Amino acid sequence: MNASNQKSINQEKSQAINRALIIDLLRQQGVCSRATLAHLSGLKQATITNIIAECITSGLVMETGLMSGSKGRRSIGITLNEEHCHVIGIRMTRSAFYLCLAGLSGKPFHVQEFPIAPGEPVQTTLPRIRRAVEDTLAQSETKIAAACMAMPGPYHEDRDCLFFVTELSGWQNYPIRATLTKGLDLPFLVVNDANASAFAQLWYHGQEPATQNMLYVLAGQGVGCGIISEGRLVTGQRGLAGEFGHNSIDYNGLPCECGNRGCLEKYCSTLALRSRIRERLAAGEASKLQADALSTEALAHAVAQGDPVACEEYDRVCEFLSIGITNLINQLNPGIIVIGDELAEIAPDRMLATVRERVKESVHTLSPGEVAIEVNRLPGSPVLLGAAAFAAQSVLADPGKLIQEAAVSQEISSAPLELAAQ
Repeated sequence: MNASNQKSINQEKSQAINRALIIDLLRQQGVCSRATLAHLSGLKQATITNIIAECITSGLVMETGLMSGSKGRRSIGITLNEEHCHVIGIRMTRSAFYLCLAGLSGKPFHVQEFPIAPGEPVQTTLPRIRRAVEDTLAQSETKIAAACMAMPGPYHEDRDCLFFVTELSGWQNYPIRATLTKGLDLPFLVVNDANASAFAQLWYHGQEPATQNMLYVLAGQGVGCGIISEGRLVTGQRGLAGEFGHNSIDYNGLPCECGNRGCLEKYCSTLALRSRIRERLAAGEASKLQADALSTEALAHAVAQGDPVACEEYDRVCEFLSIGITNLINQLNPGIIVIGDELAEIAPDRMLATVRERVKESVHTLSPGEVAIEVNRLPGSPVLLGAAAFAAQSVLADPGKLIQEAAVSQEISSAPLELAAQ
């Protein structure tokens, strides 16, 4: 390769990096000026002007009108064009799957829920998800550029399968992405739900220093952990990092689908909570709860009303969760831990009080004050937000591709006019 070709390749790489940087900064800012982008990126004003010009021409970016600038100067605001293309985010749970459309910022604007029947086989559920995606593609007037599905349990990227999922038999070793995408011309990611939740925190709160070293504890029907270290999601060699719900806290404890005994998830998930409550109701203990109506809302209401069975069992699972969180602090030294999903939604203040107190008792005296423990404050489902954000990031990571596609589309649409003129 001669020096001229090498220089050209380096320039293309530099241009691609600069485009991606500018587009990501614009996503974070929402609406800002070219001068702000130059300041935040450290790039020359001329470079910003050129990149934004080609993005506006392609439809990726749009101007919003005059806005106040520094020193009283007025400038033209710019923002991502949310209608340039859309992405699909999907959340899979043990009882339902949820599908949303989102703009390039990753923010969902249309969410659908599809119940999953108890015992429904994977051979039924995955084709249903595939049909929902196909219907969305057919009905959308805007191009859909990518999709991402967040799954419970450890998903092995290379093998395209879940190793195991508590209370969800038949999914182990079943080809997930292949089933969803065969013959479908759509980039499709599959990620773990805890990782999706952690990524959502980074996507929306990445400018906050504490988020740079954060653990997201997903405590719902299962228990998992998304790890953010130095501003990056840690997924491990095969995407299996963060399965702390399968850390054993009792080697003679309850058997788990993973093959271990005494896994944390068997003691502090909403499945474990409901199971314990049903046992006490079956034994005739007085409670406002009914065994066949233990929704998150019903549990939250019962705890708020001081129902003894609900309160005692909720406190019990929070105690077990505290054990797992203490272990995470000792192992990973995070700056902040965010707890989310169904268990946290039942009684967030009560959970925080229990977890913070137990962590204070158990962690070295130099550490507790250095670790903030909070509950999720993102609106909606962090898992679904994260799935949509993953899909949006996969598109925005290569703005040059969108710019090129727009240029080709414009050439094709203008070709008949040129031929007619001849």
